[in-house]
Formats: sequence, structure tokens, C-alpha cells
Amino acid sequence: MPVAEVDDFLPPELRVPSHDQVEGWMMPWPWPLVLDGEIVTCTGCGAYRDWIIMATRAQIWLRCRAGHQQQERRLDVAWFNRHSGPAADNTLFTFEDCLRHLGH
Repeated sequence: MPVAEVDDFLPPELRVPSHDQVEGWMMPWPWPLVLDGEIVTCTGCGAYRDWIIMATRAQIWLRCRAGHQQQERRLDVAWFNRHSGPAADNTLFTFEDCLRHLGH
């Protein structure tokens, strides 16, 4: 007896993008970021809290509220994953949409 072929893929509205379809992840970090006993400050304006932390291509970037961005080599994607919690339920398709969603 032939077995009926069944489409076992989730419907499109329930699928999560794969890692090769995502440029990176972002999370808000409203507190001061302390690394190696030192508070990280923005190299552009001196801000020390209210960061957006971005993980992209095995690099971590910080963005202050004024829009300055700097790479933070003391952090890695494993740190980001430990501190970001479960994946958000929002998938946004542009950098600007992500920033707006996070209030920046």
C-alpha cells in the first residue's frame, strides 16, 4: 500500500529565519556595561549606558543613543547569547526598523 506524501514543513508564518538569512541580532542594554572592572564609554560622546548591543558576523558592536557605534572586542557572541535571553518574537528586516523597535 503506498504511503501518502505529507508536507512536514511548518507553514510560512511559523518559520523562523535560518542563521544564513539573518545579518545579526540586537538587544537593548540600559545599564552601564562593566568590562574588566571598567565602565565602557562611547568613544564619540562619552555615554556610558543605554546601549544597543549588536551581534553580527562573530563581532559585537555597541551603539549609543546618539548613534555612535564602536566594536567591543572584549565581548563575543557567546557573551551575547548568554545575556540576550530567548529569541524575540519579532523579525525585522532593516537595521533602521530594529533600532526603532528598540527605541533608538
